[in-house]
Amino acid sequence: MAVKSKTFLRRAEREDLDTVVGWMEDPDFTQFLYGDPARSPRQIRETIVQMLGRSAGQTVPGAIYLVIDSEEYGPIGMLSLQNISWRNRACTLDLYIGQKHLRNRLVAAVAFVRAMEYCFEELNLHRVGAFIYAFNERSWRIFEKSGAVRELVLPKHVARDGQLHDVYGYGLLRSEFEAFKAKHARSIENLMSSMVDDHRSSEPAPENLS
Repeated sequence: MAVKSKTFLRRAEREDLDTVVGWMEDPDFTQFLYGDPARSPRQIRETIVQMLGRSAGQTVPGAIYLVIDSEEYGPIGMLSLQNISWRNRACTLDLYIGQKHLRNRLVAAVAFVRAMEYCFEELNLHRVGAFIYAFNERSWRIFEKSGAVRELVLPKHVARDGQLHDVYGYGLLRSEFEAFKAKHARSIENLMSSMVDDHRSSEPAPENLS
């Protein structure tokens, strides 16, 4: 059974549009978005509307978009599950922390555990994959600490700030995540019982976990 905390996942709604658009207009946020960021506020808004529109009304969706919400701070980030194969019980994941003042290692870890619990325990998936920029070290370290395996490297695959960077491909199996949770059960329970330590955390969280 998933442990409880004041942080939870919910389906993205139309009412979240302005919040998510605000995050995606932030250069510090879009620096870590996988793929090419939209080039104008209107394109950003159109992209988010399409995403939210695909989140509901499908019996067997190929993608799911969730908001990471909290009782204390409201929406703090977003979770995107792409390329869902229900037959193979697999997907790829993008996870982002939107609120700047909550971008610390603790909040990132809570969001990551929530996302994995949703994938493996709610959706009953077997495998979660993620593509992470090499310069986003804090993100891929969280994946590796959870038992994920770096399965491939795409050399010079993405351009940021006039430079080409490698992209790492990770895979995390349900059995690997369950072993991680069993090994660190008490630490995870303490972590999930309280979401934030944002003003006391000296090291910023990764901008995203994918």
